[in-house]
Amino acid sequence: MIKKATVLLILILFMNTAIAYGFSDTDTFRVAGDIQFPPYEFLDSDGIYKGFNVDLLKAISLVTGMEFEFMPMKWEDAFYSIERNQADIIQGMKESDDRRARFNFTDSLLLNSQSVFVRNNNYSINDNSNLVNKVVSVLREDIVYLELSMIKDITIIQYDTMEEATEALINGEVEAMVGNTLTVNYICKENNWIDQIKIVGQKLNEQKYSMAVSKDNPQLLRKLNEGLDEIQNNGMYDVLHRKWFGTPIKNTSKETEMKIKMLLFFLFILSLIVLSVQLINRKLNRIIEEKTREEKLLINELRNYDKLQFMDKIISSLAHEIRNPLTSIKIYTTQMKNKMDNKEFMLAAAEDIPEEIDRIDDLIKEFMEYTSPRKPQIKVLNLKNELENAIKFIKLQIRDINIDLKIPEDIYIEFDLSHFKQTIINIILNSKDALIGTENPTIKINGYVDGKNVNIEIVDNGCGMDDESLDYIFEPFYTTKDNGNGVGMFIVKKLVEENGGKIVAGNNKKTSGLFVFLTVRMGVKNED
Repeated sequence: MIKKATVLLILILFMNTAIAYGFSDTDTFRVAGDIQFPPYEFLDSDGIYKGFNVDLLKAISLVTGMEFEFMPMKWEDAFYSIERNQADIIQGMKESDDRRARFNFTDSLLLNSQSVFVRNNNYSINDNSNLVNKVVSVLREDIVYLELSMIKDITIIQYDTMEEATEALINGEVEAMVGNTLTVNYICKENNWIDQIKIVGQKLNEQKYSMAVSKDNPQLLRKLNEGLDEIQNNGMYDVLHRKWFGTPIKNTSKETEMKIKMLLFFLFILSLIVLSVQLINRKLNRIIEEKTREEKLLINELRNYDKLQFMDKIISSLAHEIRNPLTSIKIYTTQMKNKMDNKEFMLAAAEDIPEEIDRIDDLIKEFMEYTSPRKPQIKVLNLKNELENAIKFIKLQIRDINIDLKIPEDIYIEFDLSHFKQTIINIILNSKDALIGTENPTIKINGYVDGKNVNIEIVDNGCGMDDESLDYIFEPFYTTKDNGNGVGMFIVKKLVEENGGKIVAGNNKKTSGLFVFLTVRMGVKNED
């Protein structure tokens, strides 16, 4: 009965958690996208499909529970994928009257436009009217080609990719370039060309850029709009926009006008500050409190999402731990009817059975604490004991990995117990994935006192990460794994910072594996 009750309790906890966060009974929607349209959507050199549109749908999945299957393909194939019943969603498309007759569009993701670009030292071209007798680069088959061809005595050179057209401008092979504003901005950011070119004149062909669905699926359109509205309200949209589009290329035609507006704006702000500084301070405090609350809510959502992703691993470990005390209890109870007169046996049963029940109860409490996010409750913890407890909690998942733990017995830290366990489990499971296929897989954990802090080093002998990936290891949704969600290490960083610590990651030169370095506050054992 105890065994059945325990298993039932675990199932109820898991089902309630899944239902509460919208991860039960979800449909998977097929998403078609361009295979080469950075930074919106593209396959990188490692074959990973990424981009602004991809991250945007991952964020919508997080807040709505919708599941998406990404299908990168050539644009001409993606455009017809819904009509051919190959996809449910086209993840990014410019709106037009013709296209609105064929598809239903979500609320606008952003405004897509084209611009005229020139080198920074070019002062002879101020807008598209100055392109007469000039050599201009464009993307092959771009819609702007027809508009430019109407200009008299202009020489147009078409390139297969936008990056080639941009590089031709950088190298002085052409005098100007016309292309997608945000795409060129991304290309320049990636190649460190931002300071070498500028935008002149007004933006061209400004159109809404949205996701497209079938006109026969209004329910899907509503779900996508609800998710888009949510991530715009909670700040996730702004984070992704900055991540992919970065700092915009300067538009010189607006510089003078902008300077005048900025001067007037600052004079106005200065007057307001002089006249009503107290009112402004109160308003700013309210804004800061609201933004802080929104950030905490967002972090909690990501934290819960991360836990649900590997909950099955934790449950398998918990079931294994519960099975041992249940086996002891079963041995006693099955023999009890034949040994009622055996005093020694009954005394042993009376001592051991309550201890085993307490052990099961502690495991269940530990599991419930792990699945319940909350504010840090800082305690003084013995570092070695808590590392051993965290490792024990996932020992089934890392049974083939050698854990080399070198921690002195007398080191104490100040940290929330549940947060520390989640931090260590996330780091070790992340290292575990990097150790697949490694001969004699090993994770070394060292700890030592450094002034008023304690440093914890976690090093594996896996494949490590390239320098570019290391720059984004703690960013949300960034992952190099086929089945990864890009949330785990982001949560680790937040937990460490919430507990007053710091964390960095790098490649270990000796082992070629990943090196994670934590600095936390040293604790003092309370002798009372």
